[in-house]
Amino acid sequence: MIKRDWRLLNPWLKQLSSYRSQLVIGIALALATALFGIGLLSLSGWFITAAALYVGFDIYTPGGGIRFFAVARTVSRYFERLLNHDLVLKLQASWRVALFRLLQKIPLHKTLRFRVSDTVQQLTRNLNAMDNLLIRLVMPALVFILASLLLLVFWSFYNTWLSLVLLSGALATGCCAWRLAVKSRKLAVKSLRQQQRLRDNAMNFADSVTELSAWGCYDSQTAKVLNKSKTLEQLEIKQLQLQQRTQWITDVIAQLVALLVLVLALVQFKQGQISAAEVIMLALSALAWQELANELPVQWAGYGNTLAAARRLLESKTSKQSGEPHRSEKPESKGQASFVTIQIKELTVWRQQRPLLEKLNISFKPGLVHWVEGASGIGKSTLAEVLMGLYPDNWIQGEITTQPDVCLRNEASYLTQETEIFDASVRDNLNPKRLSLPESKYWNVLKLVHLDEKIASLADRLDTRIGSRGVKLSGGQLRRLALARVLLQDKPVIILDEPFAGIERHLVKDILERLVAETEDKTWIIISHVSVDEINAEIPVGQRLIL
Repeated sequence: MIKRDWRLLNPWLKQLSSYRSQLVIGIALALATALFGIGLLSLSGWFITAAALYVGFDIYTPGGGIRFFAVARTVSRYFERLLNHDLVLKLQASWRVALFRLLQKIPLHKTLRFRVSDTVQQLTRNLNAMDNLLIRLVMPALVFILASLLLLVFWSFYNTWLSLVLLSGALATGCCAWRLAVKSRKLAVKSLRQQQRLRDNAMNFADSVTELSAWGCYDSQTAKVLNKSKTLEQLEIKQLQLQQRTQWITDVIAQLVALLVLVLALVQFKQGQISAAEVIMLALSALAWQELANELPVQWAGYGNTLAAARRLLESKTSKQSGEPHRSEKPESKGQASFVTIQIKELTVWRQQRPLLEKLNISFKPGLVHWVEGASGIGKSTLAEVLMGLYPDNWIQGEITTQPDVCLRNEASYLTQETEIFDASVRDNLNPKRLSLPESKYWNVLKLVHLDEKIASLADRLDTRIGSRGVKLSGGQLRRLALARVLLQDKPVIILDEPFAGIERHLVKDILERLVAETEDKTWIIISHVSVDEINAEIPVGQRLIL
């Protein structure tokens, strides 16, 4: 159990080594806050008791000590919170950077299975759960152990039995906290699974309310979602009950420690070894320690959630990188090729144990427009995705070669069926990587797709914001903008999947003729449900593949 948990948490704890100085200072401040609190309560008790018994003493020294402990506790708590929360934010930033760097290495065919909102929500929730690692797990445990050891040393000057009582109480409290952590671990895993199921069912339910109502399944599906919600609620109640039970046991242990300390101190007082004021001081220091002991189970109740989050994040980093190599992946070219010929031999693509494309033989040469047409769902887009390396090897049979030998992913521009437009400026939509490009290049590609006049009429021209919070463009204009973004990459192979969807037919002919005329050396592969004959464009047509 311990080894397995350590293996999950170790990669995240390693990040603390980058902030070693700040971590040590943060722990020291947290320990100082606890000790100043114990000192404040203990010295105040001694001072009040001594004054009540009319014991003659210098009131200024303990009075100054009380004020020092009060002010120091406030100051140390303030800087401890400031420093440790700043450290948590830094850790969050480093974890996010490390995680998303690893996510960039995920094979593209793996990313096709992700629902963006679901994946981002999971990663964000898991990263937020990792906040507890330092603030609620590492820090309270270290402070409790160090404070107990220092208090144990202090009590040993009065009575060895006091130290043994404290040691026993600290060990019992630690065992209770660990028992809570182990049990909450199992409940947290079940709870996370149930949360995911509930979220998936709720989203599917919300997306298909109309269909469910039409088929008379609305009530049964509503009951199903509610049952999953009740199951999740029951798991959360179990976690709360477990925490409350552990809290009660810890409270009993702490009170027994305080009671035994009081009894032992009174015995010493009766024997004349210590004064009445010291009896109260020891009893109050035990009560102050009780506050630390009671806090430990509360903090460690979140151990299961943190461990489950660490597991999920590590799984996302390892399993998602373990995909098979891509058939079209080769080492990156040192320079961009000018002309690329693509040769496909006996290509068969499988999906769900059935061939989607079967024994395909075709050659795509530069300077020609190769047209792939056919009905929806026949495999046109699959061919484009295979060329771009979005499918694993075990789904593909056959051979795809290029002349010269290059990686198509690096040498091809790909327009998918989806028109992805960012809520940003026209310039940022055309050039997401923010490469240094002359202004004329932007306007050239906009002119090719008949968007130059529209963009020029906008208030800020290329810097005009478009998208949900900017200027609204029509569906056809957005499609042309996405097409312009592909053209701006200026790569030797251009793969366009339904590039003219939503664009007026009279514009399609002119745009296609302009594109081909301006880029005679490109290898064009256009996928469309519309035949090239229907467009009637004057272009050099190469291979025509009808699926």
